[in-house]
Amino acid sequence: MGVESFTSFELFQGGFGLAMLTVNFLLGIRIILKYRTIKRKELITVGLMLIFLYSAWWGSAISFITILVFNVDVSDTFYIIISYGLIPIASLLWMYSFALLVYPHSKWKLFLIYLVFNFAYVIIFFYYLITNSSLLVIRVSKIDSETELVVTSYVMITLAISLITTFIFMRKSMLSPDKTIQWKGKLIFLALVIFVIGAVLDSVVSLTPPTLFFTRLILMISSVISYIGWIMPPRVAKLLSKEEA
Repeated sequence: MGVESFTSFELFQGGFGLAMLTVNFLLGIRIILKYRTIKRKELITVGLMLIFLYSAWWGSAISFITILVFNVDVSDTFYIIISYGLIPIASLLWMYSFALLVYPHSKWKLFLIYLVFNFAYVIIFFYYLITNSSLLVIRVSKIDSETELVVTSYVMITLAISLITTFIFMRKSMLSPDKTIQWKGKLIFLALVIFVIGAVLDSVVSLTPPTLFFTRLILMISSVISYIGWIMPPRVAKLLSKEEA
């Protein structure tokens, strides 16, 4: 165990993955803290959503840290739960935020419908976790895994729903006369598209140092663009308004 239990590639994979999650976590916290000045409650749910959106990489990061620092690997059960059992939280947080912003009068109806879908996944997830976890996820190394049909199907469906709802959100923002709001919608949709590209590449491309660097960099860029879209720092807003002129 310890650092000697990792190959040089695994050290690179674990370290860069940890850096990606740190950046994402800090940006999510900054969005949440912005609530103190703007007082818009969707900033809390969106900030938490951004953090939990990357939970699929938490198992790898936690396993990397525990082996590196404590010479102890996490159990397969813990790894699977922390990586793929928390994704519904991100999914529900986004649906609530979307409904609140786009369909405020129907937000609870939309949220409850989506809650049923996610609850069904959770039931199936824990059933297979108890009976045969290999039907959910297979750990191919201490810090890497491959998803099976149940998890892959759920992730693909939620990503598709997220893309559709974020596109609807962008379309609504484009109806605003405020150019800043229009740009916010564009950037938030762009961030999700980039995230989907990065996540798909991370799961289907054979990981080598160059491909790992490229896919994780894409995911970090997605986090930064999402942060800019939701917060829209004054300097960025000013720069974009000049581009429009």
